[in-house]
Amino acid sequence: MSWTRNDPDPLEARRRQLAEQERLLAEQRRRLTEQLHPSGEASSTAVKPAEPLVWRTEDDAQHHRVIEPTTARKRNLARQTQRDMILFFGFVLFLIVVMIVLWIAYLHNLSLTHRA
Repeated sequence: MSWTRNDPDPLEARRRQLAEQERLLAEQRRRLTEQLHPSGEASSTAVKPAEPLVWRTEDDAQHHRVIEPTTARKRNLARQTQRDMILFFGFVLFLIVVMIVLWIAYLHNLSLTHRA
């Protein structure tokens, strides 16, 4: 049974909700700061600016990351290397099979000569 959502992108809805909460907290922080330090008084302690939240910086890093595509030359070289490896191991397997067949033929021929 499928469950339909009203919101097409739940992650984007959560981001919007967190951004709204962040805005409300900043507003509340501003009001509390005004209550603690009325506008006429100079505060003796310096208020450091709020740092961005971790999830906010991670989202920003994802949007600014530029992925450089591999060049066509590297892709072609990778394919050629893969083909070379397949051919090499195929040739080794072929040599092993030929050696086994020759060994069986030698043993068969050896047993025929001892019967006579």
